[in-house]
Amino acid sequence: MTHILQTPDTDVPLAEGGRRVVVSIFVLIVVFILGITQLVRFDYNRTVREAEDQLAFSAELYEQTVEASFAIANMQMWNMIDRLAITPFEKNDVIENRYGSRMRDTLRDIEQVDSLVLINPEGNVAWSSIEALMGQHLGDRAYFQAALKLGRNQYAVGVPLIARGSGRRLTPIAWPVVSPNGRARGVIVSSLGEDYFSDLLNLTDIPTDMHVRIQAADGEVAFQSNDMTRDAEDVIISASRNLPTLGLVIEVSRSRTAVMTGLYQRTAIFLLIATILFATTIGMALRLNAKSIQLAKGLHRSKQDNVRIVAAQREFNTIFENVGDGIIIFTQDGKFRRTNKMAREIMGQVDNAATVTLLQTLLPEFSEMNTDFAAVRIKTTDDQVVQCRVMKLTLYDQEVAYCVLTDVTAEERLLTARDHFITSINHELRTPLTSLAGSLELLEDRFSADFSGPAERLVKMAARNADRLLVLVNDILTLQAIDQGQFHLRAKPVSVSAALEEAVSINSGYGLAAKVGVVSEHSEPGQVFVDPDRLQQIFSNLISNAVKYSPKGGAVKIGARETDQEITFYVRDAGPGIPISGRARLFDRFTAPVHNKGVQAGGTGLGLAITKQLVERQGGSIWFETQSTDGEAAETGTTFFVKFKLHTPPETMLETAK
Repeated sequence: MTHILQTPDTDVPLAEGGRRVVVSIFVLIVVFILGITQLVRFDYNRTVREAEDQLAFSAELYEQTVEASFAIANMQMWNMIDRLAITPFEKNDVIENRYGSRMRDTLRDIEQVDSLVLINPEGNVAWSSIEALMGQHLGDRAYFQAALKLGRNQYAVGVPLIARGSGRRLTPIAWPVVSPNGRARGVIVSSLGEDYFSDLLNLTDIPTDMHVRIQAADGEVAFQSNDMTRDAEDVIISASRNLPTLGLVIEVSRSRTAVMTGLYQRTAIFLLIATILFATTIGMALRLNAKSIQLAKGLHRSKQDNVRIVAAQREFNTIFENVGDGIIIFTQDGKFRRTNKMAREIMGQVDNAATVTLLQTLLPEFSEMNTDFAAVRIKTTDDQVVQCRVMKLTLYDQEVAYCVLTDVTAEERLLTARDHFITSINHELRTPLTSLAGSLELLEDRFSADFSGPAERLVKMAARNADRLLVLVNDILTLQAIDQGQFHLRAKPVSVSAALEEAVSINSGYGLAAKVGVVSEHSEPGQVFVDPDRLQQIFSNLISNAVKYSPKGGAVKIGARETDQEITFYVRDAGPGIPISGRARLFDRFTAPVHNKGVQAGGTGLGLAITKQLVERQGGSIWFETQSTDGEAAETGTTFFVKFKLHTPPETMLETAK
């Protein structure tokens, strides 16, 4: 039976949904514009009210300042007038002598006034702080006539005027000089200048963009803070305050443009931020709508994906169950256990729980497992050996042990056979080779004179090959001992200079046969803690290689240098150098020849590999520097370096050797 999956036509619902989205966005834009308009209008009205309140407060503050200041000046002035009113005015020179200094002191003490004039009842100036006014007739002045009619503690304020000489705005103030019996003896006249009002304005800290004007009832200006020019169309916001003591009016004003500057800035910033947020919201809504459409389309595909997932799960289970290696996965708490068919066969169990339980008894504790693969060999039966590679993984925040089991019984048998074979070499081949080499050497030493030319060459060839086979067998046995952990070191303090001398003595004969000298050129007085026999084996391997590649008549130089509590031995030759292509594999076992035919010297291919093992197992390091013909070097040659620490306590070196 075949099922045909039919999907509904989603184009109509999607188109309808798109129209709804467009209508919704349009409504949101309208609401947004209306909301912004209302907010701006509210902020505008609030700004105008705040400006009016600020102007009214500034006018009141300035009015109180002027009133207080003038009250002090009026009190000081009447204090002087009371003293003047005791005696009648006489001639001008008599007035100067009697009252001149007192009136000057009063003028100096009263900061609010800038001049002082004494007028007699006839209207003539009897005394003045301004010499130009002396003798002039001021009886026609309105403030003079008004002051003559006043009593004690009263004063008259004149209409503001502009001084002829200085062009300054002045507000005249006249005080009557009244005798104790109430008779008017004259008038004291002074004035409040623009500087007076300006100084008081500075004390009130009124903002500089405010315009302050003080004027009389008839419109004459006594003071204005600045000559601020305004456009004819610019609307002015103002507040006024009366000065009852002076009969003046204070008007404080600001242009609407200055008041609205902050509003415009706030509105611009607010509109920018609101527009960005609104656009971001609309964009997110559109993206969410697009994602919802994609989700609707994706839901249709999810069913097919689920079918494919189930199929993939089945395929994985089939592969996991039938893979060639055994696989066991488990958690420490035992809640998750899974094994495949091969793992159950290797462990000899029929279910997951039994297989995991048995394996856990053969492995280290769960907490001791590493995150990298660690190979562990276990025996499931007497005849079966299994290699278990264990790695700890983290899956869903939980640690899981992942084990791969491989039956290595056949491999173990091959290793056992190899060991038996090498043991056989030791007993069945090494002993005859030693006897053969000794016999050939004895034959060559005693009877070489009786041999013909061809016979002598054959004997020497047989001796060389017997020695070569004996070296090869000894090298193989050495590597086997290293691999099986049967390699033992007998370390003790060794003199650096003595070791070098012994190396030269041991290897000089080998170099003499090849017509190459062995020379010790530099030594150090210190000691190293090593196995002396193995140290000489290291020297022999390096020196013999150097001799093989040195030109006839040349010399191999050895020596030692101390740096940073370490001794570095070196063996240097002037041979062809090591080609670039062979440097990376120089210390490998049975490495292929690194030189071309005609340059490559004979050997087992194990000498440098053994040397590296001997150095590292005694806590040292080995490396080389070389210049070869393929590297376009002007001078060729190779230097091997072996580094050991200076003498340390034996316990430390023995532990390192282990």
